[in-house]
Amino acid sequence: MGRDFGGEMRMRLANGSNLTMRAGFTLGSSGQSVEAVTNQDGSVSRTATLRPRTAEVTLEDSGVDVHVLMRAPRQDVYITEDFTGIGHVFTNAFFAGDAAIDRATGEWTGLTITGDGYQRLGG
Repeated sequence: MGRDFGGEMRMRLANGSNLTMRAGFTLGSSGQSVEAVTNQDGSVSRTATLRPRTAEVTLEDSGVDVHVLMRAPRQDVYITEDFTGIGHVFTNAFFAGDAAIDRATGEWTGLTITGDGYQRLGG
């Protein structure tokens, strides 16, 4: 049985404003990074490092003030996948990264939603 992906996706901030997504997004929702390490006797162990819950997003330059968005207070951020019926909630989140706007295409890249928590709804 197949799974559904893609379709229209929407992003909403806690204050109700919507940001236009230009492309899909990439989730980093596990909250950890696990690395394999080899011990001196040849056995293999693993170490885990806690990581924030993230979503790398590409937006359209719709005139939103980049400076204001990057300095906005922490808030819940919602992404909805209309086609799949899946919602993503990043709690106590903020925008991180090195925001850049390509004036030839209107793409706003270098943004990562970074939250204390993540919840997947539906699907």
